[in-house]
Parts: sequence; structure tokens; C-alpha cells
Amino acid sequence: MTKKGAACMASRALVRRLFPMAEQYPHDQPDARQPDVVVFSPELLKMADAHRQRQQYLEECRQAADSGDCAAAVQMGVNYLYGTGGVQRDTNQAFYWFSQSAPDDPVGLYWQAVCYDSGAGVEADEKKAFSLFQESAEMDYAPAICDLGVCYENGQGTEKDMDKAVALYKKAAEMGYPQGRCNLGALYYAGIGVEKDYTAAAHYFTLAAEQRLPRAQYFLGLCYEFGNGVEEDVKKAALLYEESARGRSPDGICALGVLHIQGKGVPEDEAKAAELFRQAGELGLSRGWVLLGRCYDDGLGVEEDAHEAAQCFYKAAQAGSVDGMYRLGRCYVYGHGVSRNDEEAFKCFTRAAEAGHDRAMCSLGLCYEGGQGTPVDLPKAAELYRQAAELGNPEAQCNLGVLYRYGRGVPEDKAKAAELFRQAAEQDFPRAQFFLGLHYEMGSGVEMDAARAVKLYAKAAEQDYPDGIRALGVCYENGIGVPVSLSRAIELYQQAADLGDTDAAYFLGNLYFSGKKVPHDYDQALAMYEKAAADGHPGAQCQAGYCYKRGLGCKKDVDKAFSYYRQSTEGGDETAAYNLGCFYEHGVGCTEDPAKAAELYARAGSLGLPMGWKNLGLLYAKGLGVPKDPEKARKYLTKAAEQDVPGAAEALQALTPAKVFPATALRIGCLFLLVIVAFLGMGLWDGVPSERLFSGGFAAAFAACAVFIRSKVEQRQPELPKPLRILYIVLGALLVLAGILVLLSLPGSGEPITAEDYWLVGCALLGGGALLYRAMGKKNKA
Repeated sequence: MTKKGAACMASRALVRRLFPMAEQYPHDQPDARQPDVVVFSPELLKMADAHRQRQQYLEECRQAADSGDCAAAVQMGVNYLYGTGGVQRDTNQAFYWFSQSAPDDPVGLYWQAVCYDSGAGVEADEKKAFSLFQESAEMDYAPAICDLGVCYENGQGTEKDMDKAVALYKKAAEMGYPQGRCNLGALYYAGIGVEKDYTAAAHYFTLAAEQRLPRAQYFLGLCYEFGNGVEEDVKKAALLYEESARGRSPDGICALGVLHIQGKGVPEDEAKAAELFRQAGELGLSRGWVLLGRCYDDGLGVEEDAHEAAQCFYKAAQAGSVDGMYRLGRCYVYGHGVSRNDEEAFKCFTRAAEAGHDRAMCSLGLCYEGGQGTPVDLPKAAELYRQAAELGNPEAQCNLGVLYRYGRGVPEDKAKAAELFRQAAEQDFPRAQFFLGLHYEMGSGVEMDAARAVKLYAKAAEQDYPDGIRALGVCYENGIGVPVSLSRAIELYQQAADLGDTDAAYFLGNLYFSGKKVPHDYDQALAMYEKAAADGHPGAQCQAGYCYKRGLGCKKDVDKAFSYYRQSTEGGDETAAYNLGCFYEHGVGCTEDPAKAAELYARAGSLGLPMGWKNLGLLYAKGLGVPKDPEKARKYLTKAAEQDVPGAAEALQALTPAKVFPATALRIGCLFLLVIVAFLGMGLWDGVPSERLFSGGFAAAFAACAVFIRSKVEQRQPELPKPLRILYIVLGALLVLAGILVLLSLPGSGEPITAEDYWLVGCALLGGGALLYRAMGKKNKA
């Protein structure tokens, strides 16, 4: 060590006595408006005397420093660095004075390192700071040894090396340096670089706390609060936090505030807690701003104020709090205390997620899934959910499960979805309990187990999760996993509806409306429908419209019915679209507008209601609101008929022109066939056997054809047309007359009567009689 360095060491105690690092005493300035007033206050005189002494000591220190006393130079640097000793804070002056110390003075080197580390009065340079800490540490200066350990622990200016960090902290601790003891205790507490050992941690914290190190008092308070390494003693923890707070430790101040919120070891005092959080924030602890923001959110110790909450989260984010950045993002999402801004929310979530904040990852995934502040990107959303899920975030596990359940952004995998829901459900995440219940109820990705589904719904219901309460109500209504209990179902539906669940209100309305399981109560039904309708439930809006259309539970009011149908249609309800189309077609509650009706019928049909196709087809058939188009009419009526819509098949048949059935021509054809049969029958008694066989075969064939054709004609057109009836009468009369005349003339002709003669006479008489009977006989009409 040089002579200058030795002189510095010898005079250091004197400098510390003259210039303790304390805040300046405030002093009053004389009032220029009252120059004649003299105040003889003992306190003021003491303060003035102290100020004179400070100025005197400062001047003495400056002279010593100018004379080459490096201890005085370091003290001057400290004064300027912290704004103490009667000078204003000036980091440039601080670095100047530190630089005036001897090159081998460990204290001067240490403070120069501090300046390089923090960029105080000189450009920040981590490597230079490390080098100076190392030089000072080699001279066994405990603060430098400790800060060199910090460099190795955090990789500042050198490669990260936890073994060296631990060794340096141990060395500083053995030298009795409180910060070294505290840092070593922190490593044992967290199990970083060493095996986790709460007992060892508490030991080192105790040693440092006894030296009145505020940070150590805070850590030792943590040990006593949670019983880590010592017997749990919340009151002792509170006392330690108070000591730490008196030493202006922001962590201790914040921890004391938390105890006042909880009423642990200290009286519950939300106002005091909020003030402590503010103090911690103002001292640079970002967590203090986060907790104060939460106080403003919930009205704890301060008046509820969303704007102030957002400002606190903003300050926390600016101070480097990842959680503050996340919460600020949520403020932008919901317009909570700030104008809603999806783009800013997306930026906040991105920054927090990049820092490893699991909830921010999940929220960023929601942005990508819903296209909030960024284009929709389902695979990116799935990846973010996966990262957060691997960190154990139950919301992310559930969200990823939903994507696998429906195959959105990932391949559909019910089993994978169920497993993710199980992981989140085990953390009592109610939405996951609800979805896992659905899987067990349906046997989707797991073995069907209705009783287990009921248990899961019940767990979600215990947390007032509306979907779980409603699902449990469905189980009691339909006897799924539990005995049927309509009273319990109604109770659950009402509970879920009171929590804002529109489906539950709709289900309850349906119970009262249908009257199948409980007595009809249209008043209650309409009340439930209107409750759900007010929150935008399309099905409830449609049912409310129907009630007002028919006057069920209310006075008939087509205007209200029209309004509800329109709202429901805008929400995508197919039945409402059909009903609204009927209103427009017939001018009910509105001006008649067939074109609008056609549009609505088409919409209803495309949404899956085939009755819409039927009505649209009828409009095309009539040319109402649309150009008359039989082909389109046939197309839409066919669609409706294929789904058994009442009246669709009849309308389609009426639209299609019936094919003319040639009954008269067929009847006349039958007569010709019978004439041929009559002549072919003559060959049965003449000629060789083969000719007779030929005549008989053909006669039988023609007769069979005639009988078949006549039977079909009689089925399709049993009533004879008038002209044909007259023809039958004339032909029948002529044939009968001819047969009688031939029969009477045969004996006197002198020629022998043959079998052919009898055949022809028989055919004439039989045929004529049949024609007269058919023409004049009584027939059943079709």
C-alpha cells in the first residue's frame, strides 16, 4: 500500500465522525415580507447551529481532499452521490471525488466500481465495474467481496458462476459483513447455488439482522411468518418487518402492508396497508405499486378508483414489474381506468410473456385466438397456451383443452383435451371442472361416468361458476347421475340465472312454458325469457316473441313480437328468422314486404330449418317478392319435402303438371284386342291341331292383355267420360242386335250351323251386353 493509501486509511475514522451519511436538516427561510420579525425558537437556533457545523466540516473535508487525503475524497464522493453532508446530489462530482483516491485504496476502487455499475457520473460499464470490484476485493475489502459475488451470481461483467458467488458471500460473511451474510442466506433460502436449507438461511439472516441490516430483517421476517427454518411466529415477523421498514427497506415496508391487509400479527388496517404499499413503490419497489393498484381496484383502504389502479400498474411496469405489465394489459383489454386498446394490451402481454409470466402467456394466447390487437393465429395461441400450461397455469391448461376438444389450431383429440381439463380441475379451476364433467357425461375421451360428471359440476358450482351450476341443473332435471329432482333443477337454474347465465334462464323458461314436467306458468316463462333476452340470448328472444305474438303470459303485442324476432334473427336463430319472414310476408307488426320475407325464409333454411325452404318455394311458385320461377319453386319444395315438412309434398305435386292418362285410348284398344280374340277364337275349330294351338295361344294372350289393361284403367279412371259412354251404348246395342239377328237367321239359311257360328254369335251377344252393362251400370267414383 502506498503512503497515500495508508494516510487515507488512518484518516477514515475521523471523516466518518465528522460526516455521518444522514439527511440534511431542513431549515426555514426568512419571510421577505416581514423583515422586522425575529423568531427566537430554540429548535431553529439548534438547526442553524447544526447547519453551520456541517458547512464547517464540509469545508474541512474538502480542504483535506484537495490536499490529497483520499479518505476525505471518498467521503466527498459519498456526500455528492447521496446528496448528504450539506451538498446537493451530483453524480458527476461524486465520481470525480472517488477518482481522486489512491489507485490501491480499496474503498475508493469500490465506490468507483459502484459508479460504473450504476452509471452514476460515468457511462455504465459492467466489465469495468467487475474489474474494480475485483481489485478492491483482492485487498480484502468486504463490501467489494460481496458485490463481486453479486457479479458472479447475476453474470454482470463476467460469466455467471454460482460456486464463486457462494464462496465470495461466505468470505464476506466470515468477515462479519452484514450484506454478505444476507446474500448467502438468500441463496440458502431459495436453494440457488446451494442445497435449499431454511435453517442455514435463518441463521445468516439473524446475524445480519442483528447488525440492523433492513434487508436481512425483512428476510428473517419471512422465515418467522411462514415458519421456514424457525418456529412460526407472525408477531415476531411483524416486528422484524417494522424494523426493516424503519430502515426504509421497500421489501419490509411492503411485507408489513400485506400483514395489515390480512390482520396477521398486527391489527387489520387496510388504509395503513395502502399507505405502506405507496411508500414501497416510491422507494422503487415495483411490487408496491402492483399491490397499491390492487387496493384501488378493490377499494381496500382507499376509495375504489380504476384510473388510479391503472396508473399504479403503469408505474409498476415502468419500474420493471412483469406482473405490473400484465395487469396494465388487462386494464387495456377491459377499458379499466384507461381507454380500451387491444393493440396496447397485446404489447403489454407480449412483453410480460417474454419475461416468463405464465398468466401473460395465457392472455397473449387469447389475443391470438380472438384476434384482439393482432390477426387470428390459432396455432400461435395453442403454442402460448402450451407454454403457460407447462408452467402449471390452470387457465392455459383449460384453454388448450378447449382447442383440442374442438380441433381448433390443433388436431381434434378428446382424450388430450380431457387430460388437460383434469390437470386444471385438480387446481380447482371451475371452467375446467365443467368441461371435464361434460367429457365424463358424454364419454368423450374418457370412460362415460355420469356420477363423476355430477361431482365435477358440483365442484364448479361450489365456486359459483354459472356453467357448472346450469349443468348440474340439467342432471337433476333429466336424472343424469342423480335421481330426478325438478325442484332442485329449478333451484339450480335460478341460481345460475341470477349469476348472469342466459342459458339457465332460457332452460328455466322452457320448463315453465312446456308444462311437461312442471305446471304451465307462462308468466314465469316469459319473465325468464325476457331476462335471458335482455342479455342477448337468441333462443330466449325468439320465445319471448312467440309469447307476445300469442299473448301467453302477457297481452298480445305483435310489435313487441316483431322486435324480439328481429333481435333473435340478428343473433342467428333460425326459428326467429322463419317467424319474422311470416310477419313480413303477411304484414304483421310491419309493412308487408314479400321480398324481405323471401330473404328471411332463405336464411332460416340455410340455418337448418326446412320450413323456410317450403315457404320460399311457395313464394317462387306465386312470384311474390321474387320472380316467378317454377324451377326454383320445385327446388326448394323438394328440399322441404325430403325432410318431411308438412304440406311440402302436396305443394310440390300441385306445382308439377299431372301427366294425361290415356284412359279412353286404352279402353278402345281393349275393344280391338277383344275383336281380335273373337276372330282368333274361330280357329279353335278349324284346321290342323298346330293351327288350332296357335289360334288358342294368341287368343288367350290378347284376352289377358285386354283384361290387364282394363283393370289398370279402371283403377286410374273408374268413371267413363260421356262420349265414351255413348260409344259403348251404341256399339253394345249393335252387337247384341247383330248377334240376335244372326242367331235367328241361322236355322233358315239351309246351311249347317258350325261351331264358328256359335262362337261369333256368343262373342257378339256377350261383348255387346258387357258394353251396355259398363256404360249404363252404377260406378264408384274415385
